[in-house]
Amino acid sequence: MNSLLLAAVLAARPPAGPSVALPWFTGASIAGAVRVVAPADAPRAVPGTSGPGIRPDRAVPIEDPVLRRERGMISFWIRPEWDGGDGRSHRLLRIGDPARNGLLVEKAATGMLRFVMASPRKVTAARADVSGWRAGEWHHVAVAWMDREGKPLGLPLWVDRVAVDGPVAADNDFLDPAAMQDRRVWLGDASSQAVLDELIFRDRLDAEGPPGQAAVVYRDYFRTAPYRRIAVDPDSSRVASDRRVVAGFQKQFGLLAGGDGRGMERVTDFAVRYGQWAEFDAKPCIRWTTSDPSVATVDANGLVTGRRVGRCRLTAEFRGMRASYALEVIPVERPDLDLVCVERLPRYRAEEVKNEPAPGDPVELVAWVCNYGYRPVPAGAVVRFELLPDGNGNFRLDPGERRATVQETALDAPLEPGERRDVRFRWRWPAGPVWVRVSLDPADRVEEICEANNARCELNTGRPLRFAYDEKVRRACHEERKINLVGSFSYFDWFHAEKARLDQLVRETVLPTTSPDGIQDAFRTDCFYALRHGKWEEEPWVVAEPFFDGGFPVNEPVNVMAIDAAIIHEFGHTCLALPDLYGYPMKADRVFLKDDAGSLFAGGPLMPVIDAHGTLPLSSANNVPCGVGYNSLMNFCHLWLHPAQAGQVQHFRGFRGSRFWGTQGRFIPNREHLLRVYDVEDRPLAGAAVYVYHVSQTEAQDAGTKYFADRPKFMGNTDAQGVFRFPGATDEDWDDPSTDTVDGAVPVWNPFGCVKSGSGSPPDTAFTPNVWTVEGLLLVKVVSGAGTEFSWMPLTEFNEAFFRGERFRGLYTLRTSLPPASGVTPVVRRPVPEAIRKTNLRPVAVADAEVTVRCGAEVTLDGSRSRDPEGQPLLYRWQVSEGDASPRESAEAVYRGKAPAKPGTVVLRFDVLDGVRCSETITVRVKVEGPPAGP
Repeated sequence: MNSLLLAAVLAARPPAGPSVALPWFTGASIAGAVRVVAPADAPRAVPGTSGPGIRPDRAVPIEDPVLRRERGMISFWIRPEWDGGDGRSHRLLRIGDPARNGLLVEKAATGMLRFVMASPRKVTAARADVSGWRAGEWHHVAVAWMDREGKPLGLPLWVDRVAVDGPVAADNDFLDPAAMQDRRVWLGDASSQAVLDELIFRDRLDAEGPPGQAAVVYRDYFRTAPYRRIAVDPDSSRVASDRRVVAGFQKQFGLLAGGDGRGMERVTDFAVRYGQWAEFDAKPCIRWTTSDPSVATVDANGLVTGRRVGRCRLTAEFRGMRASYALEVIPVERPDLDLVCVERLPRYRAEEVKNEPAPGDPVELVAWVCNYGYRPVPAGAVVRFELLPDGNGNFRLDPGERRATVQETALDAPLEPGERRDVRFRWRWPAGPVWVRVSLDPADRVEEICEANNARCELNTGRPLRFAYDEKVRRACHEERKINLVGSFSYFDWFHAEKARLDQLVRETVLPTTSPDGIQDAFRTDCFYALRHGKWEEEPWVVAEPFFDGGFPVNEPVNVMAIDAAIIHEFGHTCLALPDLYGYPMKADRVFLKDDAGSLFAGGPLMPVIDAHGTLPLSSANNVPCGVGYNSLMNFCHLWLHPAQAGQVQHFRGFRGSRFWGTQGRFIPNREHLLRVYDVEDRPLAGAAVYVYHVSQTEAQDAGTKYFADRPKFMGNTDAQGVFRFPGATDEDWDDPSTDTVDGAVPVWNPFGCVKSGSGSPPDTAFTPNVWTVEGLLLVKVVSGAGTEFSWMPLTEFNEAFFRGERFRGLYTLRTSLPPASGVTPVVRRPVPEAIRKTNLRPVAVADAEVTVRCGAEVTLDGSRSRDPEGQPLLYRWQVSEGDASPRESAEAVYRGKAPAKPGTVVLRFDVLDGVRCSETITVRVKVEGPPAGP
């Protein structure tokens, strides 16, 4: 097809409707997909993921009718015959000329998987370190390119369902049909040495629904993964639950799939609130049935309802495979022992080291034993207490760890439905860590509703947590018979399920990846408190706060049949001391950096806007390149952590503070901070000019008032190894005393400074880089010759080196798409007006403190009388903090909006900035009186 005809076809293609192309060897079934026939000289078929694949021994041409220059996605599976660190290059896929106008996916000799897009003016590379790949293992790769309103946005690279990179594209001439003689896709060549399968081309990134590109990647992954077997999963929410179904009630089942040495992985998930990969998992591809609908029925999502006591089989069909499960439906009229928690006495204040007694001290445990069934628990039910030394010291109860102490007691009277009884055990505090296991009815002599809530096993050195709950909700769960995901009618079991899901995240992600020391903290549930709904400071949960290291008061609607991502997000604060990562994205109108022509970078090709709210591409801390990647636990609450974020849990490891949720992070002030900068070919970028801008923020402590001023905090060049060393002092023209402290006797910059200027706090003071305070965010500009790039960087990345054993350096790697320059790129210092060089006074915000308007009337608030002592131009910030008014934000000197239709009070915050310093925030109250104003 010639270039003019191709351009006409691209222009004529309707934008609506899915556009998918599947080459001849792709076995996936996708509605509306176009099948691409095999060329006459196609390589012979070889075993692929679940059908035939190909092993290219030369470049294989594929006629693709769907890819567009504006946006597209290509995904495939690869089984290399090489290790990722073999020191050789292996080409996997290309379109056009990867050096001037095309696309390339390759495994480079450096061990990096590289996705390169090139135009005549710009080459952009996304990459991921795959040196750990091993020959014979399957991996899923997806590459995409996208635009917003015709402007290029970014180039996400996905590996095994994780968006590992996504640099800004900065050019919209990729895949220009007018400049390409051949726009076919060429798969592999003689260097590939790999089996490739399930190649899918798409020109829409939202084909699977609202989650957008993430949904497409996940669904295509599940459609095409090399699964050989499936199994029904009775623990569908990844936490222990009863294997049976209660007559008259529901139980959720999921599905596992595995094969080719991959082990069994979950292809379904069930969660509520905020974004979840459960929204785009494999559920639509599974067919569920039961053998006897009179015993139990099942819906399309695997939710089983028990109809009568009896047995039948539950069957799942997925991608031509079948799995069955023996269902047992039991009666609800039974007792149900529930171990609510295990208190430890005496308690120590949280300021004490690890809240621990000394070896040999007497300790008492109080087991809260309840009956959340509907028949009495008979007298004689056994409660067992065991100590098991943690011989491996790995925060896991391993099979080889044997119990050293056993105590048992029996209930001396029946336990009535809804009744609680405390069972006490006494022991001596050991010299080393031990697992403390308490179990109810260990011989399983009592026929119960739920057998999954009878034991707790926690490390004695775990930090004590306590949780508060609404007594009305707890009582309603039992009295109104609201079954939960564990299979019981105990509200506490739902609590434990949420906490167990968090524990799973930590075990699976942080432990094997963070450091040689692994996780340095464990947690145990020590107590529950019922909220009194009185004054907050008088609540028992708050009064007892000094004795605990975290928890969460749940006083909101709860779906007890699901994992609640919002609750686990809060557990991230209270248990792991993680910050709100969604505080990092910046709005374009709050980044004041300008180019040589005086135009703002924000909103341009180097710093494009990613959504309708004017947000710039996100921080790497979120692992959400270009706003379309996979979100973490602390960013819109996906219940999964990528290993790249494992260090975040360590970085913010618990330190008690006075904040609402009790724990905050602590920056580790290494003696030296380094940036290692690489060029587009993953070589050290020598002689580049580096400008580091530090986020500023008003004392209002909210996400709306953070900004980047057009004055770098640090400037300098990279050395011959591409390393930029942060100086021991900030630039002499920088005026921000609250963040210019240094670390100890060695003059190394401490980026978090003090809590308040002049407060005398130590330089490693606690901080919380979230939506309230974001001092921990940098914007880095790198200039190499005529090329410029920007990168966001959370300062806690420096801690990574510390946790991996390096005690004196914080090292952060920055991979750019810049070419090397012929020499050293000059560092340009813009002149600073003499009046503000050493003393830049804060501007003053001026506005009326109170105005009165009618319901629904226009609101005008005048801030134009604000002033700057040095006469610098001002930037204005209005924000609605209480009540409802439209708009909620304004950057004009005069706020013009509309009052709500009902009487009340609207509170706005107003401050002004001079580009570096911010005024004190003033409060403006708008009294809204009814009835509405007339026409």
